[in-house]
Amino acid sequence: MKEEIKILIVDDIGMNVEMIKNIIEARGYTTLCALSVREAVNILKKELPSLILSDISMPEIDGLSFCRMVKSNPKTKEIPVIFISILDTVEEKERAFDAGAADFISKPFNAEEVIMRVDNHLNFSRMKREMADYNHMMHQLVEKQQKQLEEEQTRILSIVIRMLERLDGSMGRRLKNVGESCRILSQSLQLLPKYENVITDRFTETIGSAAELCSIESLLQDFARNAGAQGMESAGQALQRAGFLEEIAEDGKKSKLLAMASNIEKYRSAHWDGTGSPELKGENIPLEARIMALAEDFSIQIGKMEEEENPAKEVQKINEQSGRLYDPDIVRVFNKVWQRMADF
Repeated sequence: MKEEIKILIVDDIGMNVEMIKNIIEARGYTTLCALSVREAVNILKKELPSLILSDISMPEIDGLSFCRMVKSNPKTKEIPVIFISILDTVEEKERAFDAGAADFISKPFNAEEVIMRVDNHLNFSRMKREMADYNHMMHQLVEKQQKQLEEEQTRILSIVIRMLERLDGSMGRRLKNVGESCRILSQSLQLLPKYENVITDRFTETIGSAAELCSIESLLQDFARNAGAQGMESAGQALQRAGFLEEIAEDGKKSKLLAMASNIEKYRSAHWDGTGSPELKGENIPLEARIMALAEDFSIQIGKMEEEENPAKEVQKINEQSGRLYDPDIVRVFNKVWQRMADF
């Protein structure tokens, strides 16, 4: 079914409207007619034309003001406005284009010129829409492919963690604990107005996997130190394999997971007060690295505790470092959820 193309004609002189209407309809387009800007505005509330043909000199509200109204409204700003006016000085045309007009036709006009200008701008608008639709489709395709990539990366990461659990049960548990602690902190921070538009559900899920990924190398280092003479060779090989984390900064361009892991790896030793390494300070430190710094330290200390020990003393240590090592906002949230982190 052929798309109905509607063109709005705005002129305070009825004879002019009728002349333009006849030209436009002879071309096969549908017309909407208004004898004033107020009438045109009411039409736009009900109909969205493909193009607007407007006079400039009109009583009460002129065509320039009308054009600015059209261009300031998100629903109508993409509609081309062509002025048809007896005012055709350079200054007048400059004012028309400054108001947002797409073109200018001088009176007296002929039918061929009106149709040529209208057809050109309708074709240009159609191509813009098609390009926007194409870009949207490509964006969705890329998003889908990236999501599939990250799901596969997460699946592979879970397999690596299971392998590490077989190598050393406490190692696998610590990895899971760090990842889940980051998810808990992130999810809780989302409730603060400051972060409600920053931390998404995807951020929360991604930071858990990124934290687990970044914890692998340090855990393998611990394993190597504790392996003894017999285990040093295999542990050393494991550390070489863990060296892939150094490539995260480059690979991170291809995936949100790797990009976040890269930030965590580079900045988790930065301190809130700027005394860490690198010497970033406060909110200049990436949010994911600030979350990881607290979650990892707490998880490590909890992992070292005997079963009967009270984790409250570790909570106190975290609070003592608020504003020095850790982001105070994250510490405040931590105080509300630390039991969930400790019980995991």
